[in-house]
Amino acid sequence: MKQIKQDLSIGYFVVFLFLILTLAYISQMKTTYALTNDTVIISMNISALSEITVTPAALEWLNIVPTYEADYKSLSVQNTGSVNFTRLWSNINSFAVETTNPIGKGNPTLYAAGSFLVMKNETGEAGYRFVNRIEWNETQQPTYMTLNPADAVSWGYFRNFTDIYLWNFNDSATVGQCLNGSQMEFRIKSSAESLSSPNRDMTVGTIAATFEANTTEWSSWTFSSGPLQEYCVYIYRDCSRIMVAQWDYNQTLPACSARKYISRENFASGMIHTLNLTVLVPRGMPAGNTSNSILTIFAE
Repeated sequence: MKQIKQDLSIGYFVVFLFLILTLAYISQMKTTYALTNDTVIISMNISALSEITVTPAALEWLNIVPTYEADYKSLSVQNTGSVNFTRLWSNINSFAVETTNPIGKGNPTLYAAGSFLVMKNETGEAGYRFVNRIEWNETQQPTYMTLNPADAVSWGYFRNFTDIYLWNFNDSATVGQCLNGSQMEFRIKSSAESLSSPNRDMTVGTIAATFEANTTEWSSWTFSSGPLQEYCVYIYRDCSRIMVAQWDYNQTLPACSARKYISRENFASGMIHTLNLTVLVPRGMPAGNTSNSILTIFAE
């Protein structure tokens, strides 16, 4: 029995010695391990992507009482592409939607919603301005109106929310066309018409427009003062309507010195430009839903 105990003791000792030697070997391995490294160069190239994102995708104004202030809303224009832009401008398709004279027909769908839209850019340099407002020839000459020029063929009102301004113009040598501005005269009242005692004599208190250019569709005009100052005013070729525009560099329109870019600052990738908008609804608008318009923002 004593021999067995001695044998076990020797066995334990051998196992213990083996463990000591193993740990010593492992410890020696750790102390002699060498750390080394190498490097990899990471590079890449981003392709040119021209893209902007406008949010939200839709704006809606409901139950607007004529001549009462509507809600103010914002649009966010972000450069989500990889190239920088230097100019932003806009266009709204009022002239494509509002193709029939809606005055006196009592049908709100004949009006384009975009014709009531005003917009202010981020710098606020020009305040709230119509993007693209359509004003039509009145089918009947307003009572007590005295034309100037005397051969005027078209007359109507510029409706600036609570105020209205009477205008008139004649046609060019080609009867029924209003493209050759060198043969035309375009005037607007400098003061808003009084509802109680309107002065409709166009021979006094009016401002003459300056003709600038024309295409086969429109002639362009500017005013040095008055309610249409710093706007581009376009007369359609058949003399049936005018279009009051700002922020619109649509190349299908004739050149105009008064039009403005929304921004001419560097618009780098990731940058955001905020636009503020509302609608101005004047008197005389029929109740109901107008026809939808599409506002397009361009970056170039």
